[in-house]
Amino acid sequence: MRIINFGSLNIDKVYQVEQFVRPGQTITAKDYAVAAGGKGLNQSLAAARAGAEVLHAGAIGAEGRFMADLLRESGADTSLLREVDGPSGHAVIEINAAGQNRIIVFGGANRSMTSEYIERVLDTAQPDDWVLLQNEVNLVPEIICRAHEKGLRVVFNPSPVPENTEKLPLARVSLLMVNEIEAAQLAGTDANADFEDTLTALRAKYPNASVVMTVGADGVLYDGEEGRFQLPAFKVKAVDTTAAGDTFCGYFLAAVSAGKSVQTALQEASAASALAVSRTGAAPSVPTADEVREFLRRHA
Repeated sequence: MRIINFGSLNIDKVYQVEQFVRPGQTITAKDYAVAAGGKGLNQSLAAARAGAEVLHAGAIGAEGRFMADLLRESGADTSLLREVDGPSGHAVIEINAAGQNRIIVFGGANRSMTSEYIERVLDTAQPDDWVLLQNEVNLVPEIICRAHEKGLRVVFNPSPVPENTEKLPLARVSLLMVNEIEAAQLAGTDANADFEDTLTALRAKYPNASVVMTVGADGVLYDGEEGRFQLPAFKVKAVDTTAAGDTFCGYFLAAVSAGKSVQTALQEASAASALAVSRTGAAPSVPTADEVREFLRRHA
């Protein structure tokens, strides 16, 4: 089975700072780097490096060709990736001394999805394929609905969460990949509510969808047909959390699509995410399958 990712591709402009800049303040960055990123690209890289068959659907501008090269080098299929006039998506990322990040995203080419293109991609799908998407591309409701109509399983990472979540056809989603903040926004619960209560509320609101809910240093929770599970996070020093959730998503989906149990998928994804946060950058921090296996061996 294959993962078809309608995913964003961003040129990340990363600034290392001591503390986040405040309104009206000018600060000096300690370091600066440019790298491939975007939630979609990160997730495709993670899934491909985990060994999954991945088709990445999306768009770049001419200056973003290096991102297509990176996807191909990692084993993803870019045969349907489009190059359009205008700029690629990009992100401005601040990373402070504690490894936390703040991100501003410009959509660019990521906002150029069309109905015709969606149909062309979905026409290549097989019945057991997964369709993965985030909220950094346009026409998300249409992609969800058309994939569901074709009988495909839809995995949705609703980041960034839109103001009116009720406009999203989440009843057609098979798997929600969320962090604790996104889960609370979708469920309509208080952001400070107990994680278990938030998960229960989210499942009650969208009973057709299994939920993977990452909760930072507290690990991950899962609720779905297989039951409810919670795994603690691996203890590592966080350097840059930018691609942690995307790495988790790609590795989890790769494991599940390979027929592994949910518990195994959660463990492998947690290990991959732990490796990712211990490195700087988005795409450069996504580990290989060999690195994840070695990490799990050392932490057995």
